[in-house]
Amino acid sequence: MEHSKVLESKICNYLNYLSDSEYIAEIVTSPGAVSTLINLLYSNDNEIIGDTCLFIRDFVLSCSRNDTCKQAWDSELESAIIPILEYLLLAENHFIRTSVIYTLGKICSYDSLPVMLDAFYQLRDRDPILLPRFVGELFWLGVDNPWEILESMVASSQYTTRWAVAEILGKFSYDSQDGEENFLILHKFYTQLRLDAYPLVRAQAEYTYQILDLQRQNYRENLSKSDYRKQRKEIKKLEPSLSFSRMESQFSNYIYQHSLFKYTIQELQSFIVCCLAEVS
Repeated sequence: MEHSKVLESKICNYLNYLSDSEYIAEIVTSPGAVSTLINLLYSNDNEIIGDTCLFIRDFVLSCSRNDTCKQAWDSELESAIIPILEYLLLAENHFIRTSVIYTLGKICSYDSLPVMLDAFYQLRDRDPILLPRFVGELFWLGVDNPWEILESMVASSQYTTRWAVAEILGKFSYDSQDGEENFLILHKFYTQLRLDAYPLVRAQAEYTYQILDLQRQNYRENLSKSDYRKQRKEIKKLEPSLSFSRMESQFSNYIYQHSLFKYTIQELQSFIVCCLAEVS
């Protein structure tokens, strides 16, 4: 029991030993390492699970440069930990879900894609502030038919879900590689969102679309720096007073500070109304 407590403490204090592969190797090769990690992941404490997920991410990344870590992961820990992370995708605690999604993506758990995709559709209209991160990890892992994910979000009856799409689209830029092909796909989504029934969705979609379109124009016409800056300045005037990312940050802080580790769509929408009152 005492040894287990020591391991738990070392894992939760890993933040003080970031990227120290020898420190990691010492932990994962210790007797009881598997059961300790399992117990921490099942703790239902988002702080403990967040620290444990940080350790797991760096542990897996260290496998490429530390044979001891790689052997421990391949022989025992991967088969024990991955199913628990997948199970926690649907934890009641929003912050636990956030940590787990990020971890599965960053450790490149490609075999987890079917479970992650199923969880995405279950959470799509229940936890919209999670969606940009979730979609980002699904794209990173190479999910089949990725645009279908955004199509399902655009078709949602929840404006918060559609608003998340406007945030996600804003992460794309126009470049020389597949630029025109991707632009045409994104344009299809923008056409819908720029006419959305909800003003916040329309405003963010219009703003990010104009940025993308300017990038495209600059690539095709090689605009002068002065012309580009002038047009960019005009587009800046369209920037919404409340973006999805700003709302997400404020709401996440709010529910964390008030220990509200799960929320309803109604609570989120009420918070958004308050945010709009503050910026108007």
